[in-house]
Amino acid sequence: MIVFYTKYNVIDDFNIRKLLDFAFECVSGMKNAPECFKNCTYNGDESGEWKDNRNLMAYEIDADISTVAFRVAIVDENDELWTTDIVLSELKHEIQLRLAREKRIVSVEYDRSFRIPYIFKKLIRDGIGGIDSGIPVSDKPLYIDENNLDLVVDLITNNKVYSMPVIYVSHPFSTAEYELDVEELAKDMAGSAHVFVEKSSEVSKLLKDSTESKNAYNGAIDIFCNGDSFRYLRWPEVTDNQFRYKISHAVYSRMAMRNIDDDISLSSIKLRNRIKKLTASDIETQKLLLRIEELEEKYKDLQDCFEYASEEVKTHEKRINELENENFDLKNKLNALSDALSRKQSNKIKTISLEYSEEQFYDDEIKRIILECIKSTVSIYGTVEQERRDFHILKDIIEHNEYSDVGNTIKSEMLRIIKKNKLNKVDVSDLKGLGFEIQQGSHDKYVFHNDDRYIITVSNSPSDFRGGENLAHEAVNLIFGRT
Repeated sequence: MIVFYTKYNVIDDFNIRKLLDFAFECVSGMKNAPECFKNCTYNGDESGEWKDNRNLMAYEIDADISTVAFRVAIVDENDELWTTDIVLSELKHEIQLRLAREKRIVSVEYDRSFRIPYIFKKLIRDGIGGIDSGIPVSDKPLYIDENNLDLVVDLITNNKVYSMPVIYVSHPFSTAEYELDVEELAKDMAGSAHVFVEKSSEVSKLLKDSTESKNAYNGAIDIFCNGDSFRYLRWPEVTDNQFRYKISHAVYSRMAMRNIDDDISLSSIKLRNRIKKLTASDIETQKLLLRIEELEEKYKDLQDCFEYASEEVKTHEKRINELENENFDLKNKLNALSDALSRKQSNKIKTISLEYSEEQFYDDEIKRIILECIKSTVSIYGTVEQERRDFHILKDIIEHNEYSDVGNTIKSEMLRIIKKNKLNKVDVSDLKGLGFEIQQGSHDKYVFHNDDRYIITVSNSPSDFRGGENLAHEAVNLIFGRT
């Protein structure tokens, strides 16, 4: 699975020889690299390949298009294979870099724990970055003031697109409560994205006038990528390093959906080099074998991208369900507060307060229970009792108090859902919206507001066809009692 990819321009004198000398030197210092890799050097051949079990190091040069593809694949201490690919086109003065991880059984999602290889970072630190539409490729932030403001205006108004993404950090990015280290952010993004940093709030005001208020401001961050843009606001509960991590991986994850150009990949150059050496009778056979190898590799990358996209969809569906539940709770609270306000505005009545330590699970729950218990008590008073003071007070309380209908809604929904016994995804989502946590196992458990006193245990193989209906009434009795 691809976890990192980038492409950028390099200086004119960075050539095939320099890249291979650089790559072999870096491999010699890599952790977990086999000893047979560490002593290798470039000797002028158009290709080379070294293997040690699952570990691989190889390069191929296509002299006709002045391009080299280099690969090193090394198994780490967790028995995972990490593959680093570098392709340099001398004629285009362009380099492409890719990091891939062999898919683990336990996870196929985008790997947020990976580290950008030292070999990638060192290339930029050694000054091989070229120019991208007038902007140098480096690991330093570019500070924006009134003299170069047009760079950002052109980005916001879609008048200019760079080959690399651009991260724009608005002012203030450093306050008493919050500090984003833009120098470290630029190092994180070296060779992956340009980092533009607003020098002062005055620049923000100028941008507002020049872009019809479309600019990021007050510490927000805009990311421009392939003609599109998206904005990030810092969450109060997120630390400075977590926010920097969030921004950098927002770019990494989007770039990871790309891959090294097919025609200059290691397998493509290998194919062309072999064809040059084959007789006419062998060409078709070898071409098919290498094409199969190339397609298998491409299929694996596409399969990983598909599975990653599937995981993203699942994450979004989960968040939608959470938001729907939050919306349900907020709507109930709003209705309850509106009812309470309406009653207080229309009646000039006295109030009493009672102390309690139990948590209230839904709006007016405790008030509802008290009033229903009072109604139950008053309903059994005879003619003599109805002349007493306690009857008059209790009846007055009943007549002058109402409660939210949330409890009745929850009760009826519980009956509707639980009596099904076998719940689908919508039922589970609805049950969570009512305040239940779902614990799955040999016997599913529905826990009301995560309180172990109110657990409803469901058999996954009920023998009684009325089991669901009986269970639903037991659940209602447990949570609502005689109310």
